[in-house]
Amino acid sequence: MSKKRVKPYIFQLVKKNVLYIATNVILIILIGVVLKIGIDKNLSMKQKNLVLTAEVQELQTKYDLLNTKVPSSEVLEENIHFLNSLIPNSEDYFSIIYSLDKLSQKTGFIVTSYTIDMNKSTSTKLRLSITGSGDTTTFMNFLEKYNYFGDRLITSDKIELNPQISGEIKIDLSFYNKKNTLDYGSKFDVDEKTIEEITKLKEKVEYSYKDSGEEVVDTSYPRKSNPF
Repeated sequence: MSKKRVKPYIFQLVKKNVLYIATNVILIILIGVVLKIGIDKNLSMKQKNLVLTAEVQELQTKYDLLNTKVPSSEVLEENIHFLNSLIPNSEDYFSIIYSLDKLSQKTGFIVTSYTIDMNKSTSTKLRLSITGSGDTTTFMNFLEKYNYFGDRLITSDKIELNPQISGEIKIDLSFYNKKNTLDYGSKFDVDEKTIEEITKLKEKVEYSYKDSGEEVVDTSYPRKSNPF
């Protein structure tokens, strides 16, 4: 089997253009090196820009915090106590009864009975159906004030009128509770607007908080033999 030989003119072609070929190879290598350096610098600049942006945002946050009107520790403690009363850490049935009785006294709408709906209740929401009586004025007063004026956050899902008994109304209410665990190592933003809204709500419901050195739990709820 005869070996194929490369034609002599190919050797001559390579020999004549060896300098050109070497120059192109070196040029390609240089272009690759330049591109690699450029890409690395671009990535480095992007990383530096991200760091600088984060530092600017942190400085802006500190500046905003210094220029924010921060309430005193007493006001913050009162606000926390107020919010905890609206949405307590755990549910207390007697506080619900007390809340309904307080609403009756403030609105004139008399709550005559209440039933817990366990099927529609959850770990953070207690569903309650109440039956009450009153005229148009007391009922409208109840609808206007029931959300907060019982010292609890209450929402209503359904209202029914009983045509057989004049003035008797059935209302489905929901009471809320939430167990919160605070992480004191985390960052808390001071929101002046939120503080103002809480203050207005306290004034609206005529909330009164008295600090006697330690928190005293009020257990003087109205007693009923069989509330449910």
